Amino acid sequence: MSPFSLHRFHRSTVYFMVFVLLTLLANLTAVRTVTWTAENSVLLYAILFDFMLAIPVCYWLFILRRKGKSVLKALPLTFIGALAAWFILPASLRSAAWDVIWPIEFLIIFVEVLFVGYEIRVVYRIVKHFRHVVKTEPVRGEALRITVKEKLGQGKIASLLLHDATMAYYLFFSWRTRKTSAAMESGNSFTYHRTTGQILHAAIFTKILLIESVVIHLLIQQWSHIAAWILTLANLWLLVLLWADCRVSVLRPVQITQGVLRLRYGLRIQADIPLRDIESAESAREYAPDSKEQRDAALPVLAIANVRLRLSRPAPVEGLLFMPREVSSIYLALDEPDVFIRQLHEKMREQAVSE
Repeated sequence: MSPFSLHRFHRSTVYFMVFVLLTLLANLTAVRTVTWTAENSVLLYAILFDFMLAIPVCYWLFILRRKGKSVLKALPLTFIGALAAWFILPASLRSAAWDVIWPIEFLIIFVEVLFVGYEIRVVYRIVKHFRHVVKTEPVRGEALRITVKEKLGQGKIASLLLHDATMAYYLFFSWRTRKTSAAMESGNSFTYHRTTGQILHAAIFTKILLIESVVIHLLIQQWSHIAAWILTLANLWLLVLLWADCRVSVLRPVQITQGVLRLRYGLRIQADIPLRDIESAESAREYAPDSKEQRDAALPVLAIANVRLRLSRPAPVEGLLFMPREVSSIYLALDEPDVFIRQLHEKMREQAVSE
């Protein structure tokens, strides 16, 4: 970023902060000087307008727009503004605010209806495209991945949606799927769920989570039933994630195909690494990377790594929740690490000769 653009950015931030302070001062002065009556509800409208609309719009104009962000990015500021307006209003005006705010509530409901309609349209397009993709990609989990990537892009929200859709598919809709033996017999697929104790670990964590859910729910509900149910649902989501990861591990082994190392390592590591980008590959009984190495590496969560791949250049990898990041090394825990390394070296040599 050039000094000139940095200066403009700071100046825009100052403008926004000045606007917020002036708005806050003006509204505080109005609340404390204007006598409230049932006829001058325009005061409430003005305060709500300033905090729920004017400030978010100015935030977009002065800060987000210069970064190329959509005005929708300022939407959370609307709810924060509503909360701020509530605290600014004196107690005598708060009850009257509910009589004034109903048009805003109606507008929010209208926007929510439009948003739900948009979501239904997006889901329809995804389902339609999925039916087209599945004709050329027999693995439905991979077809789902391709569909979401092509329709929703590579953003963080798209990654989260893809993660939860993949999790739901493998846990609830993949039980008629059987792992084909052709790839296994060709020596190009490598499992990672048999000797690594993944099913046993999942069973142990399930027992712990179930006991914890009951105890925590009974304890928290003494203060808040809503908070207790939120924590219980969070634990249930973790159980779904745990067993969906096990199901993916059974159906999607690590594969070497068409000059690419395809990693669908449960729901923990997702990547397609060209063999030419692998600088070194080795196996050991156990790898324990330090904190510095872990920052630039993809790791097999809840497993002890026995394979280490070092890359010649940083590669995009999707980790937990399918959040994208770039890594310089990848650690895996495979059932047959030595066999994998030998096969990988052979494929890398063939790739180098063909190029």
